[in-house]
Amino acid sequence: MNIYLIQTDSRYLLEHKIATITKKSSNCLTYVYDKNIKEILEEASYVSLFDETKYVIVKNANFFGKEKLAEKDEQELEKYILSPYEKTVLIFVTYEEVDKRKKITKLINENYTFLTLESPKGYELSNEIKKELSIYKVSDSAIKYLLEASLNQYDLIQNEIAKFSLYFQKNDTISLNQMKEIVASNVNENLFKFTDAVITRNMKETFKLLKDFLSVKTDASQLSNLLLREFRLLLYYKLLEKKQYSFNEIAKKLSLRDWQVTKIMKNASNFHIDDLKDYIISFAHMDYKIKSGSWDKVMGLYTFLINYFA
Repeated sequence: MNIYLIQTDSRYLLEHKIATITKKSSNCLTYVYDKNIKEILEEASYVSLFDETKYVIVKNANFFGKEKLAEKDEQELEKYILSPYEKTVLIFVTYEEVDKRKKITKLINENYTFLTLESPKGYELSNEIKKELSIYKVSDSAIKYLLEASLNQYDLIQNEIAKFSLYFQKNDTISLNQMKEIVASNVNENLFKFTDAVITRNMKETFKLLKDFLSVKTDASQLSNLLLREFRLLLYYKLLEKKQYSFNEIAKKLSLRDWQVTKIMKNASNFHIDDLKDYIISFAHMDYKIKSGSWDKVMGLYTFLINYFA
């Protein structure tokens, strides 16, 4: 099979699958699709220097989903799929859902290889990680911490597991405290940085961190919920402050530590009560749009942030 179409939500699974297909060949070329399918098909059709198998990987091949190719480009792609160069293995990759009704999708599905690589979720995720860590003696509480600190995101978890061989040998015991030392709270730290960047209106840092989160398939709704929680805390603080509650009374009412109240107090000075109410209403509007199918979660978050920074 010399044409592959891979739909995935995991860079980790994708990298392993591509390594298997290419047999780690050095004769690999990677393209990020940017509306130019002609250049990719020309490369796929060229004879390799030593007449060896060439692997051409096309990332962001979202034209198998919602995106559309120009009519001429689609015809050229169909023509290649029907008669591919035998010494080239062409691998299309998309992180979006493939439209199986499209002709180009059907041609690959019926004649070549269409793969869906889906990262484990929920109970399956927990079992998979336990299985991977079975070479060590890891407590359930340590595994639970690993999952939670990595936002239950498979790729983030794999990034953390990759560090373990630097600290442990086979059959070593990994306690909860050791797990906390190794699995940095770099994920949690970045979440705090993201929230702070939004609240302090640091647009550049906000979109940089958002891009980083989305690149490892972090659920955009988790980020939205974090921001919503922060805006609610700011609003509650402003309302209690208006009623002349003391610092300690506010801390007790909001179930926050002193340092958290101090931080909220500092940030709240930059917001008006009406603005905070508007932001919270915007999140409710976003939630309705997502649940009604008008927006996806990423579009909803981007829309909020663009309006927020406008």
